[in-house]
Amino acid sequence: MPAPSSSTASNAATAPPSTPRLTASGLFAEDLQDDAYVLANWPRIRGRVRDIGVYGGSAFLLMGLVDYAILGPVPMLALILLGRLAMAGYGWQVTRHGLRPTIALEQLPRLRRQLFLFELLTVPTFLLEVGVLPTSAAFSIMSALTLVFALYAFAPLLCRHSLWLGPMVTLPFMGMVIAGFPLDWRLLASAALLLGFANIAGWQLAVAQARHLRLAWLDREALRLEVAERKLVEQALERSQTHLRRLFEAAPVAMVLLRLEDGAILRYNQAARTLLDPKGLSRQPLVSLDFYADPQRRELLRAHLRAGQALSQIELQLRNAEGLLRDTLVSAQPIEHEGQACVLIGLTDVSGLKQLQRQLQQQAEQDMLTGLPNRRGFVAGANELLDRADSALALLMIDLDHFKRINDSHGHRVGDEVLEQFGALLNAHMRQGDRVARFGGEEFVVLLAVASGRAAVDAAERMRSYVEQHPFATSAGVLRLSVSIGLALREPGKPVQNDLASLLQAADDALYRAKQGGRNRVEMPALGA
Repeated sequence: MPAPSSSTASNAATAPPSTPRLTASGLFAEDLQDDAYVLANWPRIRGRVRDIGVYGGSAFLLMGLVDYAILGPVPMLALILLGRLAMAGYGWQVTRHGLRPTIALEQLPRLRRQLFLFELLTVPTFLLEVGVLPTSAAFSIMSALTLVFALYAFAPLLCRHSLWLGPMVTLPFMGMVIAGFPLDWRLLASAALLLGFANIAGWQLAVAQARHLRLAWLDREALRLEVAERKLVEQALERSQTHLRRLFEAAPVAMVLLRLEDGAILRYNQAARTLLDPKGLSRQPLVSLDFYADPQRRELLRAHLRAGQALSQIELQLRNAEGLLRDTLVSAQPIEHEGQACVLIGLTDVSGLKQLQRQLQQQAEQDMLTGLPNRRGFVAGANELLDRADSALALLMIDLDHFKRINDSHGHRVGDEVLEQFGALLNAHMRQGDRVARFGGEEFVVLLAVASGRAAVDAAERMRSYVEQHPFATSAGVLRLSVSIGLALREPGKPVQNDLASLLQAADDALYRAKQGGRNRVEMPALGA
């Protein structure tokens, strides 16, 4: 299996650990976690690494030259100078790492190794100088203190083994002091106290600094991730809102967002614009009240919406900006939009469907030849009149006498002309509110309000007499007709069982008797007797 590339490994290492844990040394428990810290904070760490290599190596090399200039060719000095040159070489290697603006994950082990070896070389070099070169005890103790503090405080803590460099200097040095001044208890106590304090304080400071830097990095990373996640959420929300706006605008159904408090329209899509204001006549901000054909219906619907009730497929008639009525199906859902109580409304224009429905209903309830209502249309209108009538009602069933002879002698075309003229004659002599219909063939029916039974008979007689005297101009010439009329009466306070059906049956029975009695007459049964 091929090894992962450095960039992939670097990216993996720079991600903060999910559950980081710090050890007693202040470093992360897992090396990968500590690598991520170094890579993320390299711009800060590289400066300290560079300074250690430059200043540490230069200082040791310069001190060796000074010692040689002062002491001359002292035995073992050449060995000391060789150690200092080795330190300068490692210092240069460390400096090279510090000069890099970035560092790869696979270079970190080498950096830690070279930095530790550079610090480690200071221990034998310093102890060799103390043992060989003629210096005072006080100078040696101060040099040891300086070195211990430098090892703890100056070097960045990248390796937990670096913490032991202080004791590695202190213990052999104290052995050398005891061997050189066995009876100088004051000197021994001072050296032990100072070096002991330096190690304890330096150890704690180094651990505290390492812990502080890593915890601060974790906080920054957590904040960075939180900000990044928030940006992702905001971007996703913005994309979602953009998609919703586009869907809202492109929806084939008219959609309107209005404020519930005052009915102000906050947003509407192109389909709603086409429905409500197709010619762009409204220049002011739109208000929903402007489009209701019945404002009282609006208040009723608003009451439901204020109670939190959604509306589904409610038939509502609107008036667009041109003043034209539009039939719509309305669905509405109360929502909150930008802190305001609003309503999202969907409008389906069913004006064409309603028009077609009215046409089909008209065709189903209208006689095509005479333009009068047919039996179905008559029943709907007659029941309405019967329900609200507070006076006597008369039902006249009229039949054209010997109409079959006209069809047989002159053809159906002339028969249709007669029927059409007779229907117009009936319609012209009826008052507003009366019901007239062609029941089929040559049979017609009239329902009208009358003052009494006598008045009903008089109205029927006038109709019979008028038809008898009326000339019907047809393509076959002028024809004369007569009619037979069966009359049924519904008096106030005396309802007939099954009302309209009973009236029709009674009128039909009376019509039968009129025909049997010789035609061209009016017959009336004794209803309710």
